[in-house]
Amino acid sequence: MTLAPDALPARRPLPRRAALLLAHALLALPVTVLAVVLAVTGNASGAGRLQRRLAVLGGPDTSSASAALTPAPDRFRTVVGRAFRGLPANALAFALAAPSTILLLTRGLLYPLATAGEDPAHAWGGPTAAGAWAAHFAIALAMVAVVAALLAATRRPHRW
Repeated sequence: MTLAPDALPARRPLPRRAALLLAHALLALPVTVLAVVLAVTGNASGAGRLQRRLAVLGGPDTSSASAALTPAPDRFRTVVGRAFRGLPANALAFALAAPSTILLLTRGLLYPLATAGEDPAHAWGGPTAAGAWAAHFAIALAMVAVVAALLAATRRPHRW
């Protein structure tokens, strides 16, 4: 049995999916903390909306089981329960994504600024500054690809 092309879920290009996973990982822990603060201050509905927005950041869940469920009412207990259930995965995702993003920016994109005035002759990709930058950028991109694969695994149980 084959499905019509329009019945298949749309796949995003890999770089965009990786960027969305990285954004989700960087935002998940702060959003979880903010949701708990909002719930404690009496804005459980706003906290619930924030949690649902975070849950669909990487793309809608295409399973039929989650499409049939209506969202639980946004009460204090529901919001805090979701926050604490997602806290271990969010902390792990943040711990993976934050250092890799910092290294991608400082040692990848901004490598010439990070090493201004230093001799690139002994750097990876040296003896020219362009070769050193290209080598560091390629290593940073490979690291981000590995982190994106790990983030896909940490995000999977987070959907509710």
